Amino acid sequence: MLMITHACNLNCTYCYEKHKSNKVMSFDLAKELILKECHVVQTSHLFHELEIDLMGGEPMMNFDLIKQLVEWTEEKPLPVPWIFFITTNGTLFDEERKNWFRKHKHLISVGASYDGTPEMQKKNRDTDKGSIDMAFFHETWPRQGFHMTISQETLPHLAEGILELQRKGYPLEAALAQGVDWNNDDSEAYLNQLYALSETYLNEPKLRPINLLSRALNIKASNNIRDLKQEKWCGTGTHMVTYDVDGKAYGCHLFTPIVLGDQAKELDKFEWSCAEATEDPYCRECILKRVCPTCAGFNYRYRGNVARRDHNWCKMVFAEKFVACEFQIKMLAQRRKVLDESDAIHAKGAIEAYKVLNKLDPCKATSPFIV
Repeated sequence: MLMITHACNLNCTYCYEKHKSNKVMSFDLAKELILKECHVVQTSHLFHELEIDLMGGEPMMNFDLIKQLVEWTEEKPLPVPWIFFITTNGTLFDEERKNWFRKHKHLISVGASYDGTPEMQKKNRDTDKGSIDMAFFHETWPRQGFHMTISQETLPHLAEGILELQRKGYPLEAALAQGVDWNNDDSEAYLNQLYALSETYLNEPKLRPINLLSRALNIKASNNIRDLKQEKWCGTGTHMVTYDVDGKAYGCHLFTPIVLGDQAKELDKFEWSCAEATEDPYCRECILKRVCPTCAGFNYRYRGNVARRDHNWCKMVFAEKFVACEFQIKMLAQRRKVLDESDAIHAKGAIEAYKVLNKLDPCKATSPFIV
């Protein structure tokens, strides 16, 4: 990942980058870093290809560098298979830029974020200038879904926002905002919104269930749950490295100066390959420890420890898994005449999870969740 700019044109309510500036990465430095990582791929038995993520801030604030890099690799192909990827708020794509991306879509993929209805988008972006040409992104990269961030302000409209986009044919994934003081009222609202989605998907089977309800569930009653390891959820520091605008290396963008300011932590400050380094003792006996998302970067950003999870998330995660269990069982029962082997395995996981989760009340249970 290359942090090609520290600038952004929006001020999203849930943004964790509190140290934005006008700093940008140079073309020469970006080329040097890409060639360095190509050498890593060439000489390592672990990697066979290279994904080059261009990140900000808002990366389109440094579109000139994006254009230079892609056209450079097009003229002089890299020695390993590669692709560029940018994550964007999508608001800085004029017709000239759209045409350039259409021409180079075989070399660069774009993931745009959009948070539901126009009203939800306005609340999260803190501006009425957050509209984007969703049709352009979907037509240019039809397999690349949009990303929705769920804030406290948009949570009451979650089902409406998801379904509005899906009924237009747009693929979508959603996630709860980090660094939010989620509370009991929020978890109950989340439960109700997920139930509303579940009912709609069962009645409209052509809609693809949102990832919040469709993820495989690995929740089992176990006497040795203390011995089960919490898994690291991404390649931070092991299969991924982030270079800031000055070329310094970090585990991921969440450890860089745009997020942590003077407290930024370079790549060698943690033992990333050590599983115990990301285990939270609070979760040792919790039945959700293997399915509860965690992010080392957010853990450090908000709690000063790569292992310490956000315990305000606990009831939100429980609500999500509880509804997902019921939904998956009902959905797969509807499809029982056409189940394949992977569907059957998925169904078995949901049933095993339900046996455990059903022993707790999603509105009254407190974390850590122990059966």
